[in-house]
This record gives sequence, C-alpha cells and structure tokens, in this order.
Amino acid sequence: MTDDIEGPATWSEIVPYFLPVVNVAFGLYFEFYHGNFFMYLWQIYVILPILDYALPVDNYNPSEARARIMEKDKRYLIPLYTMYFADLFTTIWFLIRISNGEIATTFGSLLFYAFCLAHIGGMNAVVGHELIHRRFILHKIAGVSAYGKMFYSHYFIQHVRAHHKMVATPYDASTSYLDEDVFRFWARAIPQGLREAWEFEVERVKQLEGYKQWWQQLLQNKILTMGAAQVAYISMIYLVFGTWTFIFHLFYSFFMVLLLEAVNYMEHYGLMRKKLDPANPNSAYESVKIIHSWNAPHRISNYIFFKLQRHSDHHANAYKPYQILESLAESPMLPSGYAVCLLLVTNPYMWKKVCNTIAVATNNGTKVPEEVHQTNERCILGTMCFTSILLSYVNFYLIGFS
Repeated sequence: MTDDIEGPATWSEIVPYFLPVVNVAFGLYFEFYHGNFFMYLWQIYVILPILDYALPVDNYNPSEARARIMEKDKRYLIPLYTMYFADLFTTIWFLIRISNGEIATTFGSLLFYAFCLAHIGGMNAVVGHELIHRRFILHKIAGVSAYGKMFYSHYFIQHVRAHHKMVATPYDASTSYLDEDVFRFWARAIPQGLREAWEFEVERVKQLEGYKQWWQQLLQNKILTMGAAQVAYISMIYLVFGTWTFIFHLFYSFFMVLLLEAVNYMEHYGLMRKKLDPANPNSAYESVKIIHSWNAPHRISNYIFFKLQRHSDHHANAYKPYQILESLAESPMLPSGYAVCLLLVTNPYMWKKVCNTIAVATNNGTKVPEEVHQTNERCILGTMCFTSILLSYVNFYLIGFS
C-alpha cells in the first residue's frame, strides 16, 4: 500500500526503530535493580506477540519519489548504531560481572544468562545483516564485527556471495527444505555455510592478480584473517576475564548462532525455485522471485527487526536500506512475526502444520484455502496463550524480583 505522503521522513517515523534499544534498557533495568534478566525474554516472547496481534499490520510502502529521499536519510543509521553500541556495552558489562562472581556462579545460571544475553546479541546480528549490505566500507566492517563476536564472521561471505545467489535451491545452506525441522537444519546449515563461504573465498583469491604464491593467497583470504581476529578476541576474553567467563562466552556465542540460523530457517522454509528445464538435471534455475521468501507485515516486530521481515524485497534489492523495503502482497506470508515463529520452529509438528500448506501452494502457484488461514490463526493464538502462561509463571513466580 502506497499513500500520498511526500517529503523526508519525520522523527515520528524514525523513533519506533529505537524499540530494540528500549527493550534492552528494560531488561537491564530489571536485571540491575531486581535481579531478573528473564524480563527481557518475557517482553520479547509475550508482550511483542500480543502487540503484533492486536495492532493493524503495516503494509505501507513509500512512493518512488519519497523512497529516493528516505534512502539517503542518515538519521535511519542512528537506531542501527544505537543498538550496535547497546549490545557492545551490555556484553562488556555482563562479562565484567561474571568475572567478578556477581552473577552466573553455577553452571545452570551460566547457561541461563548466556541464553538471555544471546537474544540481545541476536538483535545485533540483525543490525549486522543490515550493515553488511551497505556499500560504505565502515558499515560493512561494523556489520562483520557483529558476527565476529559470535565467531561467525564467515557469514558475511556466505550470506552475500552464496545465499543471495543460490537462495531457494538445494545448494543453499540457508534455505530450509520442506519438512526439514529446525534441528536437522542446524546440523546441516552450520557446517555447510562455512564450507560454502570457504569455497567462494578460495575462488575469489585465486582470481586476484599478483597473488600467485600460496602464502600470498592465505594472507588475502578473508576467512583466515577474520578467523585470526576471532581467535585473538576469545584469547583476550580468556586472559582478561578468566576461564569461567571464557566458558560463558562460548555458550553465549553458540546460542547466538542457533538464533541466527533459526531466523534463516524461517525466511525461506520450503520455498524452491524451479529448474528452467525440468528434464535436464544440470538445468539452471529460474531467477529469484518475490515468492521465494516469507514475509511478515506485523507492525511492532518489523520495528524490532528493522524490517527484516520484508524479506522478499530485500532479496530483490539487496542494497536497499531497511527504511524503504516494501511489503509485497504476492509473497507468502508468515502467520505471525518472527518472535512467535521462533517459538513455533521449536515445535516441528506445529511449524509444519502452519507453514507446509502455504509453502506447497506457493511453489505450485495455487491459492491457499481460507480454512487454512483460520486454522493457522487458531494455532498462533494457542501458541501465544501457552507461551504467555508458561513464561509468565517462570518470570513472576519461579524467578521473581529481589
């Protein structure tokens, strides 16, 4: 939907993208003053889905003339970098507190804090995704560093050079297959993504002029140089903060990787491009279309995730900044925003029940029956109710406030 609004963006259109930082501040307040960091997860998985469900969806697309103005508006970088530095500050603060023995003194509490903090790091991975698609080199460096903290900097190469080229084909590590659950996807996608990135980078280095010696090629290999930086980083964590904090960071990074790949799992689940010549096993695939990515027009989660949920337009225009990504009605629609879908994917039966029919209909070019949408809405409401009750019980009764 495009309306008649013209001219540059107002601050009222930019301010909602500070919601991720507000969420972080909310969580830190309850951790610092009440010893309850679980409040951060509670708002993500309880409050956010309720707001998404209650508020109208957001299908607003700026006009072409207004999009050109908004594209150059540097103010939209402020929410991105505010979240970037909020994550950096939060990570350092928690590392200091853990090394001082203030929190995470048992293995169970260490896992708890690692899992909770990984959700803030996961939000910064969304920022990193936005920045690695920017043309300005400093933005790219900042984006890669967001993944370096989770020892996943090769994702920059795998995502930009492999995923965007091979999306919705069996060769893409980040495309989940129909009926493939998220646990099998993790086991396949994580090592396959590293292998894809390595192969693309080795091929790139071979084509460089003036770097024919093996040692010259090693020095030009970005995966090796970024890997060395990651080793230096985790070594610094060990030397400065100690063994226990080092172990914490390993689990923290592991949970961030799982969250990142869970989002990848949702974005293209079951959607496949057709071969131009089905009878030829070596046939090329059709071009990437907007039907090869799942979208979600839910208003609040699009603010939280910097419109990553408008994923079809992102694949059509990889360098388009988040503020002007379009909501495309032809794309298959997820039944809810990313927060609820992250809960759904951990229940493979429910996830397949909700998404399989839509994925098959999209691949076949057929219409999804209305009763399917009605069934999906009941599944979403059931998931929201169950999760709200469970997480509220954990948050307010088991953990409580000091």
